[in-house]
This record gives sequence, structure tokens and C-alpha cells, in this order.
Amino acid sequence: MIHLGPKEKDLIVNEKTISVTGNTSLGGFTCDYCDKSIGDTLVINGVQKNGDLIFDILVKEFSCGNFILNKDFRKTIKAEHYPYARIRVSNLKSRGMHYTCDLSVDLAGKKLEFKALALQNKNRELKADLILSFDQLELEAPKKMGGLIKVDESLALEIKLGY
Repeated sequence: MIHLGPKEKDLIVNEKTISVTGNTSLGGFTCDYCDKSIGDTLVINGVQKNGDLIFDILVKEFSCGNFILNKDFRKTIKAEHYPYARIRVSNLKSRGMHYTCDLSVDLAGKKLEFKALALQNKNRELKADLILSFDQLELEAPKKMGGLIKVDESLALEIKLGY
């Protein structure tokens, strides 16, 4: 008997949300990007390499809650030199309710790869949570007011794909 593995199927993604969360000596911040597009197709358990979901994000479309935080965020991730961030989701696999994917994040001129990343699947969305450091991105954590206000070295990156 031949076992063919999980069946290939399409997942129509109708919302993509990226959130970057961090902490400062004064409290936390979150910068969000959301795209409610018509519907991109992501292939689950695909055999071919054409089932990737790629989205380019204009960095200035991230919203951090106010113009000062927006400006600081853009400066920190060098938006002037790298106006776009790119997210690539590929090799999406399912085993029952458990999903994994390969994820590529290109931000501030640095490309990070995550293989077989576990995804949470609930409320009609697939979600990945990553902890990144400024060192990984080859960025310097911002300081304000002569170093009195500091940003923690780690950032939480959350990617949600609504379907």
C-alpha cells in the first residue's frame, strides 16, 4: 500500500497582520501593519514550490499609535534606506490541526530564516510568534533623553494570516 501523505489544498488568506512589540524603561509599545486584501492563496502540503505567500510592506504603513513612536520606529529600522520589509511564508504543512511553515523575514536590510516554524491555528487564523533581538537585525536599540529612556534588546514579532 502506498501512503501519499497529507492532501494538498489551498488556503485563501484574506488578512495579513504583522505586530512588533517591545518594552522601554517607560512602558511597552506595539507597531502594527494590517492588510485586508482580496485573497491570496497559500498552498498547504504542496509538492511544487509555487505555493508561497510573499508580501512586501511599506515600512511607513506600520502604525505605532502616535507620530512620535512612528518616527522613532522608522528611524530605528532604517526606513529611509530600507523602505520595504518582506515576509515570505512557504512550505506550509498540516498534520491534523497542527501547522508548520518556513518563514523568511527581510527587515532593515537583514534577512532572517525560520524553518519548520510551528503555527497556532485558532479563530480562522494561523499565527507565528518570534522573539528577535536588535543584534539579529544588526540594529541598535534606540535611546532617548541621553539614555534615560531605553528600549529592551528583544522584540516580539507576531504574524497572523486570517482565512
